[in-house]
Formats: sequence, structure tokens, C-alpha cells
Amino acid sequence: MVEGVPKYIAVRDNLRARIDSMEANEQLPPEIELCKQYNVSRITLRHAVDTLIAEGLLVREQGRGTFRASEIINSHNKVFISDRAQGFYEQRYSSDSVITIKVLENDVVHDEDAAVRLGLKPTDELICLKRLRYVDGVLSRYSVLYLSASRFPKVLTHDFSDESLSDFLNKAYAVELVESEVSVYVEKLCDRLAIMLDLEDGTPAIAAKSTVKDRFGTIIAFGAAIYTPNSGEITFHLHANN
Repeated sequence: MVEGVPKYIAVRDNLRARIDSMEANEQLPPEIELCKQYNVSRITLRHAVDTLIAEGLLVREQGRGTFRASEIINSHNKVFISDRAQGFYEQRYSSDSVITIKVLENDVVHDEDAAVRLGLKPTDELICLKRLRYVDGVLSRYSVLYLSASRFPKVLTHDFSDESLSDFLNKAYAVELVESEVSVYVEKLCDRLAIMLDLEDGTPAIAAKSTVKDRFGTIIAFGAAIYTPNSGEITFHLHANN
């Protein structure tokens, strides 16, 4: 394992690379064998595997095992939102898709509505992180996220063009995201967003708002995202409660 990297992330990344060399529907080794290979607990292994299932790279079949997905989407026009909260807006792409992130803003702001949604005082300082996501060179999503400036000051100096905020929070603050409430709706773009996304004013777009909590039930972040017309299909990946 790489020093300083949470075990489940290291296992997840290793498995993701391993999947690239597997055939469609090929079965992963049993849990007990993988735990020995990676020297991790079953809880850690399942956390990593669940992430890859949410990404659409693996499929778990009750009583049979876990298999490489028969079809891995190789397109920028599908969005997958999962109830396994590994990020703020879970999306699935082919392992050979090129993801590029452009950070527009990472600064301290005051936003009464966002502060209240975070369970903070309306006057509390927040960190506002605005980003554009490109898939295979095509603009896919604009997102803005708010979190407490006093609790997560290291966010201000980190480069989020090559790392997800959820992974950073796990590594820097040992914050594990376990619950995400996502609201999806259609919104007509205002002038500012239309210009940013290179679309006409009033263009209907898929939008989402997300509130994410840690394993203690504390609200960690609140955000919103706008998906371009290229992301014209949304699939929800849901699980029954155990």
C-alpha cells in the first residue's frame, strides 16, 4: 500500500487497473483471497469493491461472486448517480475515458443559503469550489460545492484538478462520506451559466443538488451541478437496505 493513502482507495485503484486486463464477465477471486492479497479487512475490501460497482466496472451476483461488467460505458453522454456515497455526484465512465477538471474558483465566501443547508450560522465563512468537468474533451458538467472554511482550511490550498474532493477529505481529515441526498430536476439556464457552458440563454438542462453526510450523520458539504445536453441520460444505481 502507498503510505498516506487510505487502504480502501489503494485497493480500489489497484482493482480498477486489474479490471482493465479482465475479460467481460470474468470473475474476481473470492473475498477471502483478495483480503489476503491486499492485507486488508473484509470491510475495507467491500468498501473498495462497492465503489467500483457504483462506477459500473463490477457486478455482484448474490451467491455467485463479483464479476467484471459485461459492458462498460465508453461515452460522455450518460450520467450515473449512485446511492453509494463515494462522491458528490457519482458518474460512471469507461476506464479509458479521459477526464479533465478545470478549477474555476476555490475561495472563502459568504452564502447564507448554503450555510443554513450545512447546519452552520448564516454568517459563517464557507469554502466555495467551482469546477468544470470534461470527458474526452467534451464539457460534461459545471459544479459548485460549499463546505465549512473553519473545519476544512486545507481545501483552499489543494489542487483539485487531479483529485476528487471526497478522496482529499478522506486523506486529509479522515472524513468518510456515507450518505448523499441528491435532488435532480430540469432548469433553464440563466445568462451567466449559459455563457459558461457555451449554450443559449434559457436552454433546459439537467441539474442536481446534493447534501452529503459523514458516518456520524454530520453534513459535510452542499452543492449543485448543471449537466450539459451531452449528458442527456441519467441512470440511478440504488441498493436495498441491508
